[in-house]
Order: sequence, then C-alpha cells, then structure tokens
Amino acid sequence: MFDVFRSRDKAVRAFLIFLLGLVALSMVTYLIPSSGVGATSGDDAVVAQIGSDKITTQEITRTISRMTQNRQLPPELLSIYAPQVIQQVINERAMAWKAADLGMKVSADETDNTIIDSIPAQYVKDGKVDPATLAAVLQQQGTTLADLKESTTREILIGRLEAMIAGGVVVSGQEVEKEFHQRNDKVKIQYVVLAAANFQKETEPTDAEIQSWYDANKQTFQVPDKRSLAVIVLDPAKVGAGIQISDSQLRAAYNDRQADFQTPERVQARHILLKSDASNDAVIKAKAEALLKQIQGGADFEKLAKEKSEDPGSAVNGGELGWITRGQMVPEFEKATFALKVGETSGLVKTNYGYHIIRVEAHEQAHLQPFDDVRAQLTAELQKQAASQMMQTLADKAIAGLRQDPTHPEKTAEAVGGTLVHVDNAQANEPIPGIGLSKELVDAVSSLHKAEVTLGPVVLADGRALIAVVTDLVPAHQGTLDEVKTDVRNKAAAAKQQKVVLAKAAELAEKAKSMGGDLEKAAKSMGLTIKTSNDVSRSDTVEGVGTASSIADIFTKPIGSIIGPTSVAGGQLVAKILTNTPANPADLAAQRQKIMDDLHQQKTRERATFFQQGLRDSLIASGKLKVHQDVIDRILASYRQRS
Repeated sequence: MFDVFRSRDKAVRAFLIFLLGLVALSMVTYLIPSSGVGATSGDDAVVAQIGSDKITTQEITRTISRMTQNRQLPPELLSIYAPQVIQQVINERAMAWKAADLGMKVSADETDNTIIDSIPAQYVKDGKVDPATLAAVLQQQGTTLADLKESTTREILIGRLEAMIAGGVVVSGQEVEKEFHQRNDKVKIQYVVLAAANFQKETEPTDAEIQSWYDANKQTFQVPDKRSLAVIVLDPAKVGAGIQISDSQLRAAYNDRQADFQTPERVQARHILLKSDASNDAVIKAKAEALLKQIQGGADFEKLAKEKSEDPGSAVNGGELGWITRGQMVPEFEKATFALKVGETSGLVKTNYGYHIIRVEAHEQAHLQPFDDVRAQLTAELQKQAASQMMQTLADKAIAGLRQDPTHPEKTAEAVGGTLVHVDNAQANEPIPGIGLSKELVDAVSSLHKAEVTLGPVVLADGRALIAVVTDLVPAHQGTLDEVKTDVRNKAAAAKQQKVVLAKAAELAEKAKSMGGDLEKAAKSMGLTIKTSNDVSRSDTVEGVGTASSIADIFTKPIGSIIGPTSVAGGQLVAKILTNTPANPADLAAQRQKIMDDLHQQKTRERATFFQQGLRDSLIASGKLKVHQDVIDRILASYRQRS
C-alpha cells in the first residue's frame, strides 16, 4: 500500500510538516505503541494490563510529552491534567479490548486505507505514499509505521464500538422543544450588583475583629522555615578579565583546529532573475535578452537588478547574493557562476526558476584562513573556556572554604575574588539585592540547616554563580499575630465583606418588596446604582454579572418578581424581572435539526462515558483489567515535582 512517491520540492516539505502534526495531534492517546514487555520498574513499569496488552510508564510519559510539545497540555498544569490523560489511555485500551472481544475485526487494507484517507490528497499519488518519508517522520515522533498501523487499528475498533453504543440514542420531539426554549427564551431585568467596594468603611475589620479571627483560626497561620544566607557571587566577566592567552596557546589551538578554519572555494556574485514557466517562456526570454544587451552596453547592473529582478531576497540589494559555495545553488546556476572570471557577466542562464544574468565580483580558491585572521576568535573562545574552568575551580574552592569556616564567609569571598551578599529570611518570591529573584537559590538552600553549604553553585541566567551558606534558621512554627497580621487582616476583612454585602443585599430585596416591587426606588434609597439589561437568552451576557444562566430563577419566575440575593462574580445581585419573552414557535422548524444533532451528540457522549466507566469497573472486578495505582502514583509525583 505504501509504495514510492518521492520528490524534493516544496510539496514534500509541506507533507513532512503535515505528517508531524498528524502523528502528534490526531487521537494522541491512540498513538502509543504497545511494548509487549512486562517489566515492573523504571520506564517499563506496567501502569495497567488489559488481557495481554500492557501500558507502560514509558508509553504514558511519551504521550504526555507529545501533548505538551504540541501545546495540548500546558506544562505548568501537568500535575492536574496527567491523571486525566492516564485514565483516558486506560479507558481507550479497555474499549479496544472489548471491541475485539465482541468479535469486531479490522483488515490490514482497512487500516492502510484509513491512514491514506487521513492524509491530504495532494500528498497521495495513485493511492500510495512514500514509505521512507513516512517512516522518517514517524521516527522523529518516536514511533514507527508498525506502531501507527497498530494504533490506527485500535482507533477503528473503538470507533465501531462507540457507533454501536450510540446506535440506541434517540432524541424525542419533547426534548427538542424544551432545548429550543432553553436557547431562545429571553428576559429583561433591572438589577443591582452589591460589592465590597460599596461598603468599604463598614467592611474594614477592627483590631478586636482581627484578634478574634486570629484566635479562632490560629492553627491555620503557619510560618514556614526562614533562612538567612551569606551568598558568594562569582562573576564570569570579572573572572575572565584577568585571563591572558599566550601566543603559543593560540597557535596550538589553531594547529589542532585547522579543519575548522578551512574556507572552501567560493564566489561572490550578483544576479538578475526573470521568472518563467512553460506558458510564458518565450516572452520572458526576450525580456531577459533585452536586459542583457543593456548590461553589455554599459548599463548599471546593480540598478537594473533593483528595478527588474524578480528574486525578492536579493533584488533590494542590487542582486547581491553574498558568498556562494558549491552545492548551494541549482546545478545550472552553480556551473555558470564558478566558470566566470571576476568582473565578468554571464549570458542568459536558464534554470527551473527562469532566466538569470550573473555577474561575479570576487572568487576565492579553497584555502586555510591565516592565523592572524582568526586570532581574535580563538582568543575569545580560549578565554571563555579558561573562565569557565576557573569559575568551577573557584566555586569548588568557595564551597570548601565555607564548609571549613561557615562563620566567616567574608574571608572565603575575598579568597576567591567573589562578592559577598547577606540575605535575611530568603523568600522565593522576593528579590535579593544585587542578585534579583532566584527561586533556584531558595530551592537549593530549602533543606539546609544552619552552617550548611549548597551542594554546588547555583548558576544564574547571566552566567554568575552563587554559593551560599545558611547563617541562621528559624524553624517553621505557628505564627504570632504580629508575624501574620497582614494575612489575618485580609482574611478577616474578606469574611466581614461577605457578611456585610449579603446583609445589604437582603436589605435591598426586602425594601424593594415593601415598596411594591420598586427596585429602582429601593436602590436609590440605599445609594446604589441600578442597571437594566437587554433582552437576554440564557447564553447571553449581562453586564457586570456574567451569563444570564448564572442568575438563578430569572427564567422561571413571573414578571415583577424580585430575585435575590444571588451570588454572582461581582458580589451579590438583586434583580427584578421586567419582561419575559418566550421563544417564537415559528423559529423552531429552522433550528430543529441543529438542536436534534446537538442533543444526539451530547447524549452519545454521556452514554459513551457511562459505558466506559461500567466497562472499566466490570473488567477490574473480573480481573481482566489490572491497574497498578502505585506506578501511577509515582508518575503523578514526578509531574507534581515539576510544577
């Protein structure tokens, strides 16, 4: 099925890009090759086993890695999403096993045809795709053609089982009509959103209330370990500044690396391109010949290139191509260019792009760059290498010095030529003077006791290295009110705000009812702002509130009803229903099929979810599915550590 279809043009490059996306994005959890290995540790630890089919740790991590690389999963939330991915992989393997158990089969041709059908038609020739190209792309994705066929077969089996499950789904006319009204009924409301900002003075907690809140909740206010540090900073620029590279060192490096300084034969050239194809070749050739005559007559080549050349990459620079080495250009262009003498202009050169006129401005034979030409480069490289080695040596010396005498870090700093920085109560989210934010440093000292030194240097993004010793340690403890007062005040304020706002909202609702349902009058009496919504359906947005469906009862209560207090995003809402407009029955016919399809899909998904859960439970109960929770826990722990 996968016969040869080879080409080196842009279509193949597009095909490669497409296929990378195809492999990584289409049904990612199906594209996990079965290892057939039953190991119990490391990457081959078995996560779950359905019959003889085993899902390993390596397969799970590979799946999550693919999904992360293709931005289906945010890396910072892997600890949240990883459990869902694992459960979905297990569920899908169970579904494929059940389909096979029911006697469902997939032929090799069906699998091949499914893969072919998933590839855009322009990449398929006579129903065939180049297997070498496909295999190379799959290899980049960490899988093989055999794995792709296996996963596609599994996908087909699952699809057939899901189709069988969905076969009994029926959507009644009553359900369609109910959903029609859910989507199209509209209301208009007057409303007030009461927020803490409306009652700022009343919600500010007193000292007595702060003390009371602390006394009632003091066990929740824990102060973490606090470490004070002495940090030696090694700056590579300062270390490297004193390093001198001798002439003998430079020449030795030059002799050892002569292969790096070999310059191949190269030509510096300009060209003018007039693009052509079979439909206009004669016309374009005539234009090119006319241009060539102008150049041969003394016209400015660079000016003509800017005005006439159709090569967007070089035309703006007067046709300048820079230095060209052999193998960079198409054969016809290369042959003509390297045959020209310096200052010479070619005749017309025909390539698959069109007609070229070429002028050579310089020609260098292959040669070894002279020592003096690369001296500066070598000096910079050797200084950088020496500075790196010196930084490591000084870091090791600093660590040894601090361990030997942790009480006098200034002596060690002076001995290694570093800068000493004192940090009191280092916190991951607070900048360190002269260093900035460094969560890495805080993490490096987080388990150290007093007088202990970091295991190695902490390297910053700018190349500076930090070596720290813990000069003081205050163990974690229940915070005193003075230590945690800001946190206590904020929480006491939040609790009071919630209580005050709810009471004010209830007061507003009662006032409106006592005033014959006049919410506007009640709001004004309390100095509150009232708004009026548009006619809104359940999915429409009410300004400052959110979707209308989030407001309880407004679609079920009669006109004139006072609704609330109801919690909304902005605070507490009190509303009055002004109008209630039922959906127009005449519109049902136009929406019926769409609503029916949507409900059918929803009920199908729900039934598939129930079936998957029931299947999983029954397979576990019968011993046909074994899930190793300890292995899953280890995987999840690794992702929690990364978050």
